[in-house]
Amino acid sequence: MKHSAAVLMLLAMPVFAGWQFSPAVEVGAAGDKTVFHHLESANRKGLGESGGRLALAWEDNRAGEPRCWLAVREKGAATFSVPQALSAGECYEPVVQGMGKGRFVAAWEADGAVWARVDGKGQALRLSGAEAAHITLARADERTLYAAWAERAGEYKRIMLARLAFDAGGLKLEYGVPLEAQMPEDDQAYPAVAVSADGGVTVAWEDRRKKHTMILAAHSTDGRKFAAPYRLIDMPQVRTMNLGAGMGSMRPTLARCGPRCLAAAWLDKRDFLSGYDVFAAFSDDGGRSFGRNVRVQDSFGDNMAQWHATVAANENGRMVAAWDDERDGTADVWLSNWNGREFGDDIAAPDASGPGTQSDPLLHVDAAGTLHVAWLERTEGGGTRLKYASATWRE
Repeated sequence: MKHSAAVLMLLAMPVFAGWQFSPAVEVGAAGDKTVFHHLESANRKGLGESGGRLALAWEDNRAGEPRCWLAVREKGAATFSVPQALSAGECYEPVVQGMGKGRFVAAWEADGAVWARVDGKGQALRLSGAEAAHITLARADERTLYAAWAERAGEYKRIMLARLAFDAGGLKLEYGVPLEAQMPEDDQAYPAVAVSADGGVTVAWEDRRKKHTMILAAHSTDGRKFAAPYRLIDMPQVRTMNLGAGMGSMRPTLARCGPRCLAAAWLDKRDFLSGYDVFAAFSDDGGRSFGRNVRVQDSFGDNMAQWHATVAANENGRMVAAWDDERDGTADVWLSNWNGREFGDDIAAPDASGPGTQSDPLLHVDAAGTLHVAWLERTEGGGTRLKYASATWRE
C-alpha cells in the first residue's frame, strides 16, 4: 500500500521543462592530487561524437610532464575507456573531431608543430611547416575535414588552413594555405573553423593588427582562396582613455546550426568595468557575413567576468552556449539556450555547479539533440577531476 501511494505521488509530481541531466561520471581518473587537467583548445573542440561513440581529449601531467590523452565512450556504455596517449612527449591543447561511422580525428601541438592522426592511432601527420600552435578541426564530410592553426611567418604568427582526407593509408594532407597572402602585421591566434553545407569554409580568429585583440572572420567558397577578413564585433573600435587602442575580445568559437547557419560565440570586454562577457552572432549565408552581436549571459551575470565561452549546435537548430563564472561565489558552469530570438535564462548544470570550483566547459549537441558536457572540477585536496554528463531536452 505504501509502495502504491509513493508511485501515485511520483506520478503527480510536475515534470519540469528544460534539460534533464544524467549523473556525472569521472573520465580518465588519475588518483593523484598533484595531477591537473586542462581543457583549453582553439574553438574548445575537445569533445566529439561519431556513430554513437563519444571521444574526449585533454592534457594533464600524470606522466610527470604535459601529455595529451584521448578517452572513448562506446555507444550505450556508461563510462569512458582508459585514456590513450596521443603523443610520446610533451603535448598541448588537443582537439577531436567526429567523422561518422564511429571514427575520429585527433590533433594537438607538440615539438613546436601541430599534428593529427586518425582515432589517435597509427602514424601522426605533421601539418605545419614552421613553429605552430592552436590547432582546431572541422568536418566537411565523412572523408574530408579542415584543420586551422596559427603558424609563424616572419616575426608573427598567421592563420593557416589545411584540407585533410582519408585514404587507404590513413590521414592525408591534401593542401595547406594561409588565409591571407601577405605577411602578418601582428599576431593571429586561436582560430575556429566551420564548414557549411555548400562546402564553404569560415574561419574566425584572434587578431592584433590594430594593436588590440579583436575577432576577425574570413570566408572561402572552396577552402583555398579566402575573401578579405571582416570584423565580427559590431561595436566601433574607438580609442578612449578607458579602452586604450580598443576593447578586447578573445577565444572565438564557431558551430554549424543548419545548412547555411553558423553561430559564433566569444569573450568580449566592451563592458570593461565587469571584465569579459559572452557575446554571440549568427550568419545565415554560410559565413560570408554575421549579423548583430547579442549578449549571451543574463543580467545575473552582469557584474562579474565570464570565462571559457563556447557554443554548440546541430543541423536542426538546437543550440546551447556555455561558460563559467563566479556569480554564486565560486566558479560554476552555466548554460543558455537559443530560442530563435534570444538566449534564455542561464541554467546551472547540476553536477557542474555548487560548492567547489567547476569550470572550462566543453559542449557537443548530437543529431538527436542530446547535449554532451565535459568540465573540470577542482578538488579540495588539490588537483582536478575531469567530469562528463549528458542531457536531453524536455518541453
